[in-house]
Amino acid sequence: MKKRSKRADKDVRIKFLYDNVSIRPDVKPAWGFSALIKYQGRTILFDTGGKPEVLLANIRKLKISPVLVGDIFISHNHWDHSGGLFSFLCHNHRVKVFLPASFSETYQKEIKASGAKPIRIDGFTRLARDIYSTGSLGKGIIEQALVIDTPRGLIIITGCAHPGIVTIVRTAVKLLGKTVFAVLGGFHLASKSAEAIEKIISEFKKIGVVFVAPCHCTGEKAIKQFKAAYGERFIPVGAGSEIDWSLNK
Repeated sequence: MKKRSKRADKDVRIKFLYDNVSIRPDVKPAWGFSALIKYQGRTILFDTGGKPEVLLANIRKLKISPVLVGDIFISHNHWDHSGGLFSFLCHNHRVKVFLPASFSETYQKEIKASGAKPIRIDGFTRLARDIYSTGSLGKGIIEQALVIDTPRGLIIITGCAHPGIVTIVRTAVKLLGKTVFAVLGGFHLASKSAEAIEKIISEFKKIGVVFVAPCHCTGEKAIKQFKAAYGERFIPVGAGSEIDWSLNK
């Protein structure tokens, strides 16, 4: 058996499976979000998009084997982030499904009936070595974000950031006491004014966020402002994108 090197263990690979826009003509765009994350030998499906047929079609086009997924992380209980879950479980039910505690008991029973193992997340939780949930955040729409602790700093992945993107980032920093290497996903800024977005970008820079890859519900205006502010450290993404970082110091 080929041994996996310690250097390879620190590589982070993120494939964007589902987003409002696509970077490839053979990968379908649709409103929603899903990404596949590989780190420390684990493969995590973050959210499952809205339309099951789009998620599964994109998984096939990107040549991803569903059976390699070990964990599913659902950010919050909105159709565009959980709509493909049960169709995916038909292809691989030997997984843990990490859900905010706000999901109903009925929903959890349905996951269990599929053969998967639902795990309710309330507070800050270690999911695996160097991989965490912020815990359920927010007062209206409850949401959790995924945090990867790498040698270069935290990578924070959000579904829609309903509790506030700055709140989520500051929460991760406070919980883990680390700098932030990157923030990716939906920032939920489409309805914000240019001035409000500039304040959020200013907060990101005060926190020390090095890279950003906003998509989904961030909104075109906000994405353009982040691009202007971050320059080469802005990462354009969409369905079909892949980020591959080697984060050894």
